[in-house]
Amino acid sequence: MPEEHKLTGASDEQVIAATLGGDIPSFGTIVERYWNMAVALALSRIDDSIEAEDVAQESFTKAYSQLSNLRNPDCFGGWFSKIVAQQCTNVIRKKARERIVSSCESDALEALASASNTNPRLNDKQVHFVRRAVSRLPEKSQKVIIMRFVAGFSTQQIASNLGKRHGTVRVWLHRAYQKLRKELAPLLEETE
Repeated sequence: MPEEHKLTGASDEQVIAATLGGDIPSFGTIVERYWNMAVALALSRIDDSIEAEDVAQESFTKAYSQLSNLRNPDCFGGWFSKIVAQQCTNVIRKKARERIVSSCESDALEALASASNTNPRLNDKQVHFVRRAVSRLPEKSQKVIIMRFVAGFSTQQIASNLGKRHGTVRVWLHRAYQKLRKELAPLLEETE
């Protein structure tokens, strides 16, 4: 008889002890017990059943990886519900950041489109050249460049909007500057 069937009637403490003891498939018993609860908790905060199931799955993965930190295995349900709530919060924050970035990007496209009006030193061909150079940057570099130079965000604001550390954003900007300097060198010579 497979190990998970032996543990079906076992307490959470027994199943967790077996999992921590090396019987990894026994964690499936915990998943079966708490799956519906995890999805329901996620659905109460995220109004998307597919995303709620993703949150539940990620929550079980996180719980498994942190199982040795659980002080009282008989309180798995309460501990696990906190993990699900945190995963939901992470998803909600990520969506909010994506909305802000998306909004900044659409504003940036409009700003880049009207760049010839706002910067009379650049003709249409030069504006197109700048847009092309920015579009060739990696996605994260594009975002920080647009947020910095089009939206006018400080590096601290960019870090906050992207959920990254300030130092990380500064490194991304520095690397993006270096790439853009190389790409825009012909334009700089042309405008001088």
